[in-house]
Formats: sequence, structure tokens, C-alpha cells
Amino acid sequence: MKRSTKLAGVLAAAAVAPSILAGNAGADEGAVYFSAGSANCAIFGDGSVGCDLGSPLRLNYTVGTTYLPLSIPISEIVIDQPWLPAHPTFAGGTSYTLAAGNPSIYDLKTGQDMWGPVIEHAGSSCRIGFHGSFTCNAKGRGFSAYGGIISAAIP
Repeated sequence: MKRSTKLAGVLAAAAVAPSILAGNAGADEGAVYFSAGSANCAIFGDGSVGCDLGSPLRLNYTVGTTYLPLSIPISEIVIDQPWLPAHPTFAGGTSYTLAAGNPSIYDLKTGQDMWGPVIEHAGSSCRIGFHGSFTCNAKGRGFSAYGGIISAAIP
């Protein structure tokens, strides 16, 4: 067998092994899954945050002092890169929801502020805020959801 063929086989096996060993998403020790209102979210071991929003919300960005509403409704939002603002994904399905449903943020909270529960993991946090708003901060970015709108800032 050629050396390059062996190397390709080893690399392919190394790429597949983590997904075989990871098993069920609920077994991912590096992630915390929770629900907040109709949103089902996960904070991963690398500090990334993602939420399935339950019902589509309108996304608005703030760029400096300029308000930039987007007309498309989104059902999923993530913060996965420190150089990129919170953004929608269009993967389909419910990537951040466990098969049996996510436990409530009230059951998993790591703290409490004046408005409600806070969950912190891997340097990121999500919280219930004023009048039931929901906010997540990760990798120097954030988003807030309230009243059918989700807002994020673009620095």
C-alpha cells in the first residue's frame, strides 16, 4: 500500500473518531443545554453560544449609532467567532435542542441577578432580564431578545 494511501486512511479515521466517541449530544460534557422561554440554547466548551428560538424573530443590528433592521425572520442565532457579531444560521432542524428537551435555565442557573437567573459556562453567559428579555454574551459579542425582536451590535 502506498504511503499516501495509508496517511489518507489514518487522517480519515482521526476525523471520524471524535463524532463516534461523542455519541449523543446530551452526553457532550463540554456543553450546557438549557431553555429560556421558548428558546433552547447551548453554551459549548469553547464559549460558543447557539439558540433555537422557538418561533421566528426579526433580527436588528446596531452599527455604531445606526439602527439596521433586517426583514428576514430567523429561527436560530449563534455567537461562534470573536470577530463576527451574533448571526443567524440556516442549518435547519434544532441544533441546540436535546431530543428530550432542554432543562430550564431556572434549574441550571449558576447565579441570579436582580432580574432573574444567570447561567455561566466557559466564559460565556446567558440570562433572563428585565420584563422577560433574554440576553447572551460570548466571545466579546452578544444578542438580546425581547418582544419578537432579536438585537445584536456590529462594532
